[in-house]
Amino acid sequence: MHSTPPATGSATPAEPPVRTDWRLVTIFYTVCFSLVSLIAAGLAFAGANFSATGAQLTFQLTVAFLYMPAPLISALIAERIGKRSPLILTTFSGFSRKLPRLLLTYVVLSAAVYAAYVLFAYVLGNLVHVPGAGVLITTQQGLTDNVMTMFTEIAKGRGIEPPTPSQLNMPPLGLLYVIALAGGLFAGVSVNGLLAFGEEYGWRGLLMDELRPLGALRANLLTGVLWGLFHAPIILLGFNFAPYRVPGIFVMVVLCTPFSFLLWRARQFTDSLLIPAMLHGAFNAYAGFFLLLLVGRNPLISLPVGLTGAAALTVVAWVFWNWSEGRLAEKLPRAD
Repeated sequence: MHSTPPATGSATPAEPPVRTDWRLVTIFYTVCFSLVSLIAAGLAFAGANFSATGAQLTFQLTVAFLYMPAPLISALIAERIGKRSPLILTTFSGFSRKLPRLLLTYVVLSAAVYAAYVLFAYVLGNLVHVPGAGVLITTQQGLTDNVMTMFTEIAKGRGIEPPTPSQLNMPPLGLLYVIALAGGLFAGVSVNGLLAFGEEYGWRGLLMDELRPLGALRANLLTGVLWGLFHAPIILLGFNFAPYRVPGIFVMVVLCTPFSFLLWRARQFTDSLLIPAMLHGAFNAYAGFFLLLLVGRNPLISLPVGLTGAAALTVVAWVFWNWSEGRLAEKLPRAD
């Protein structure tokens, strides 16, 4: 990957920093990690256990509404301390002019990630039979059986009666795939995208702006590592990877790194900080869908956030990065 500076505009400072302000980076990440560690400690004290199927809704909402905004809060604090003009003041500048490219890029990349996930799940799980990759459900009966299993585990944990198969009334499997795609696209431009903006303001906003002097390759690698470690406090509570809590932290870093390349290039390509938030929000929606349609999965290996997911994101990021390289070069000077 080549080191290409981003377009200037609403999502980036008019003048890129000449060198990385490591003091500002340290302030941002120290505040951010401290905040999420406190939130995770509070969840642990309240008895949160994300290992259980159907973890309590209160704990899930806490992650969404308190954990995800932490990078935004931390970035605003760092900007204040560093006497920087807040990036949020110019986020919507030129929005109507950028909207057509923004929406087209969003739909294409979201659909590409979704399609890559389906393809990798089917090839690695159903055809190659990679251990732990899981098997993608391809029959209506398989869908009913898996949903029944999930509801039975949830009902058992809550001491209630599970539904019967006749009460499920599941849509046709093919339609469910279409609904998942459409639902993810809608989620990315609504509540999921709004929540994801809290993260993206910090990672693809302040942090990547400060790290740009390192070049795109090193900046995204570092951002991916820091972003992955940001999830460590809740992963230790069983989030995403239970019961593989410590290994799950390293796998999350592996996943976040190619995802950072994809989200950063999307920001460059559209000149908007909104696109990574939208893509991030859609991804979070798709993740729940693949939990529903994969059986026999090991969370470290399978979709949505295991190594299979990291491989799928790497391919999409690589294709988009190289496809957009020439188009960005037309208006941007190539870095040395």
